[in-house]
Amino acid sequence: MAQWNELAREYEARRFPLARRLDVHGEGPQTARDRALRWIQTFAHEQPGADLLLVVERARRVGAQKGAVRVAVEKMLEELNGGLIDWWAPFGDGSLAVRVSLDPQMTRAQKAAPERAAGEGRTAETAGAAYVETEDDIPQELLPIARRAAELRRTREGLGVGTSDVVMRKMWIAAQATAMSDRITWEQALREILAREERRMYEDD
Repeated sequence: MAQWNELAREYEARRFPLARRLDVHGEGPQTARDRALRWIQTFAHEQPGADLLLVVERARRVGAQKGAVRVAVEKMLEELNGGLIDWWAPFGDGSLAVRVSLDPQMTRAQKAAPERAAGEGRTAETAGAAYVETEDDIPQELLPIARRAAELRRTREGLGVGTSDVVMRKMWIAAQATAMSDRITWEQALREILAREERRMYEDD
């Protein structure tokens, strides 16, 4: 298990460079929430559309209840959905993947945000990291599976064509998280998602 955790951390570091990761799992719930909010706001201002990773727990036992930090941060992310962020999703063990909106709406979050502390936020190191398009992020051989699964979900949920990229990105994040936690390949994880979407479409009919 220790070796697997090391591999998972190594993969996590490659998928989300240091500039796009924030570890708040050792903070108190309110402090973690405030730090995460300020961090997301800064990216929304400097780099809309960025993919971020929030570390909210470590070494959580299977079936254990969510910790107070995770609960506080997840609640905050739900409040930001449709405003500063497009979506968020669990990623691996104890982390949350977040997509900052390409057109962030700052007003709602600013009302709830604490005043920014001196010295906090982005540095020259964190600014200007390249944004990767969804289809460029997914291996070419897996794109047909991802596109099909995303199209089925978009259709099933009655979403517009313009949401296709967001839906596929969310599914790709979920597939990577599943691959890490279940120790399977990305293709196997995507095929599981596709099979699930096909079953749901059949059930809806």
